[in-house]
Amino acid sequence: METVKQSIMIKDLVNIFYARQFAYDILRRFFIEEPSKEYIKEFIQRNMIEHFPFQEEADGINEGVQVVKRYLSKHDPVRIDSHFEDLHWDYTRMFIGPFEAPAQPWESVYVRKDKLLFQKTTMDVRKVYEKYGFQTSDFNVEPDDHVGLELDFVYRLNEFCIRASDEKKSDVCREINHLLKEQQRFIDEHLLAFIPQFAGKVIAHAETGFFKGLATILEHFIQMDSEVLQELLKIEIVKDK
Repeated sequence: METVKQSIMIKDLVNIFYARQFAYDILRRFFIEEPSKEYIKEFIQRNMIEHFPFQEEADGINEGVQVVKRYLSKHDPVRIDSHFEDLHWDYTRMFIGPFEAPAQPWESVYVRKDKLLFQKTTMDVRKVYEKYGFQTSDFNVEPDDHVGLELDFVYRLNEFCIRASDEKKSDVCREINHLLKEQQRFIDEHLLAFIPQFAGKVIAHAETGFFKGLATILEHFIQMDSEVLQELLKIEIVKDK
């Protein structure tokens, strides 16, 4: 007996795309560079952590959200300079230096025995970026396999999905399906290859609950997102009626 394949309309996919955009934007911003007071202010005023997606589906995401919320309930990095400096220093100390960073943010460190940067792992990531016309702003200075840059890349491919959803091209369903496959492959081959170890180091070494919570969210969100994409790729995408 022939089974009927499930289908999903583009308008329903868009809701998922916007949820992913919201999540990846938060994660890429906080892991790509030291937090700015302007973004932290927006983050708190809009209560963005409360609205982080997939909390009900993943206990780990909810756990991380609660850790960040508890930290912010006792610390005000917008109004109290010392609290802002605590966050700034926590990022710098863990991911940059001045001494050896306890949670190095590059994929190569976790997947290569020699832990060398700008070798095959970095170049493999760069090739994927170049396929879509992306080049890092600190080309040949900051390795392409920095966690923040990899998160930014998935954010941008998801943006392509949102744009494609607004277009009336005849092959829009195929284009979206292709973009979802590319994201799934990149997440599985790169982000999931090192995020669990990286997040574990952040949780172990962070001095603020803010980054401990974000690392917990990161680990569980990436896993959840991979599972979401796997399910979407089993479903036929159809144009809106």
